[in-house]
Amino acid sequence: MILALIFLLVDILYGIKVSEVNSSFFDKNNTQAMRGFWCLVVIFAHIPVSYQNRIQDMISSFGYIAITFFFMTSAYGLTLSRDSHPEMIVSFWRKRLPKLIIVSIVVDVFFYVIRLLMFGEYNSPLSLLYIDNWVRWLIGCFLAFWIANKLFKEEKKWKIFASILVMIGSLVTYNLSKAGIMTSTIWPTECYGFIWGIALATIKTCFFNAFSKNWIYKMLACLVLSLTLGGLYLQYKWIPFAGDYLLKILLGIAITMFILIANTRIYFGNKISMFLGGISFELYLVHGYVINILDKYYSWDNSGAFIVCSFVISITCAYFIHLIDKNLIGMGKNICKYRMERGHS
Repeated sequence: MILALIFLLVDILYGIKVSEVNSSFFDKNNTQAMRGFWCLVVIFAHIPVSYQNRIQDMISSFGYIAITFFFMTSAYGLTLSRDSHPEMIVSFWRKRLPKLIIVSIVVDVFFYVIRLLMFGEYNSPLSLLYIDNWVRWLIGCFLAFWIANKLFKEEKKWKIFASILVMIGSLVTYNLSKAGIMTSTIWPTECYGFIWGIALATIKTCFFNAFSKNWIYKMLACLVLSLTLGGLYLQYKWIPFAGDYLLKILLGIAITMFILIANTRIYFGNKISMFLGGISFELYLVHGYVINILDKYYSWDNSGAFIVCSFVISITCAYFIHLIDKNLIGMGKNICKYRMERGHS
């Protein structure tokens, strides 16, 4: 576990640079490096109960922040692209669906073959059509983004409407889950990251100018606020809506603000974090399969060994799948483009 913790710290802290002005504030490289860190936190959060320990439990407490961050970076990139190139909405699905669907299918096929050849486990071929719940949520947020842009051309209106649609989806799924109607994994608070991403892209310059001055004091203030809200959340998270919804959202905002304020002066990024960030989507989809296989077919006397093996095997599989799907994604985009052009003609 100490080795795993050291690796996590090296991933985010090695190579950081503090400057008077971070011209790379929340740009592609910074967000990719941070995704490389947060995808590791997600793995910690999904370790089976029988292999959990104190260090793992401490790190996994930030798992929902990791998911919030993924939603936020997706919306942030989309909004910047839309603001710069309004016509992007025409090819919106052609450029995004292939990656989401193709990667999901490649991961499903890969582990279907692994389970069949290595363990003789046969599953229905229909399982190859399974789409991860988080991917479905992301597609739902993309749909809200697309609908808002189709209905409103004015920048302010479509951003507000897209945020309202995501908020409605969050409230509906939260209440369905509480009523026992929806039993699958949901992210009613984490999906607010999509709203934060739209907002940050809109006020990026103002945010940077406001928080880059006296940044240490503002960052420490957010840290104190995060610790206070974290303590309140641990004590009152059992309270429906006020505790497990509103308070959790406020805690997520405070921690996210702490990260963003730090990024106004601190550049994150090294070869390790950039590599992991580049395969973060595959790593997210892969790690659940790997953990399930290691838990089901092997016996472990040490939780640290289980976690380290989960890390190593998940990263290896994610990289291998990334090499496969990046070519397939290009093909998928070209096919979609050809069909759209043929349809217009």
